[in-house]
Amino acid sequence: MNEAATRVLVIDDEPAICELIEAVAESIGFHVTSASSGDEIEAALGGRFDLVVLDLSLGDLDGIELMGRLGSSHRGLPIILVSGADESLITSAGRIAEMHRLRVLATFAKPFSLDLLRTAMSEMRNIGPRVIDPTGPRLLIEEGQLLDPEFLRLVYQPKVSALTGDVIGVEALVRWQHPVKGNVPPSIYVALVEEMNRTADLLDAVMSMAAHDRHRHRALASMPDVSLNISVLDLSDDELPRRAQRILTATAPAEAWTFEVTETAPITDMTPAVSILTRLRLAGFHLAVDDFGTGTSNYERLLVAPFTELKIDRAIINRLDVAAAEPDPMAKSGIDVGHSLNMQVVAEGVETLEQFRLVRDLGCDAIQGYFVATPVPPTQIDEALDTWAENFGASGLAPEDS
Repeated sequence: MNEAATRVLVIDDEPAICELIEAVAESIGFHVTSASSGDEIEAALGGRFDLVVLDLSLGDLDGIELMGRLGSSHRGLPIILVSGADESLITSAGRIAEMHRLRVLATFAKPFSLDLLRTAMSEMRNIGPRVIDPTGPRLLIEEGQLLDPEFLRLVYQPKVSALTGDVIGVEALVRWQHPVKGNVPPSIYVALVEEMNRTADLLDAVMSMAAHDRHRHRALASMPDVSLNISVLDLSDDELPRRAQRILTATAPAEAWTFEVTETAPITDMTPAVSILTRLRLAGFHLAVDDFGTGTSNYERLLVAPFTELKIDRAIINRLDVAAAEPDPMAKSGIDVGHSLNMQVVAEGVETLEQFRLVRDLGCDAIQGYFVATPVPPTQIDEALDTWAENFGASGLAPEDS
């Protein structure tokens, strides 16, 4: 990242604290804007910035509410949280920020170390080249390029049995990549597609690419299941079930495909959504609730729609603590809910051996995350699975022969 061009917004109702944070950011070479009063904060939120340092207690304003606003309009934005509240509240606020799809670089209780703050801000270097302004994606992607096949591709992340380690499917993830401008973060890209009302076009493109990949690559042709993400914005499209059958079943039966419902926007009317989901299920497709536990995935959908899989969000998985006397209640309750409704339960975002053991012990049926494999192009799936099989065998996770 070009540090001199990095723009930091500091929001704190204490001007003296703003000045301290400004000094730290400027010492790294960042450009800083501060806001303390309500009017200043409202004006600053309309600007452009790459990192936000946010105080949770802002007098008459609510820092948690501001996080929600930032998450709605700046998905994927790096954020540092500071507060005079106790550690448990700050930790909870960090989880809420992640649920709003913000990228939490650090959380600090006041008074905090300026050296630690400087280190946290320096993490912006590790995010990689800045290919998109979080507040201005139109500056990078013109609408005519949004779904241009030249820039779109799919990568696939394996999902494995928690018990045996065997691969049980992959999730297809869309990527937008420009030969000069580079990769656009997926959360930013999807947000822009939704803003331009092009989610149906994107879904059709993803279905076509996945069907083509499955026809062309042996690793996908033999895969038990391939999952595709579908926005709730498309759950009022009466033609969707027919298009899905036409495009996808040309290369694999409906039973070998899963639609994962991603709720980045609220479902304003459940009736058409449940109708579309039921028609997809009647056609043979499997259905998954994605990111369960984020606050947008609710119990009402589980009860009225014919889902077959529940995916516990990575923010919940990150709550697990190997040293805790009792399992995290949110993780355990999510798993129990899924099983009570006869769903397969998948833990998302598993990154360590300890997390794998914990979610398996809690009863998760399947695991997905960087501990198993990163998303890879179809040509690298076999290699990724071979590496996983070796790691699984060496980790002591494999069940003992009876």
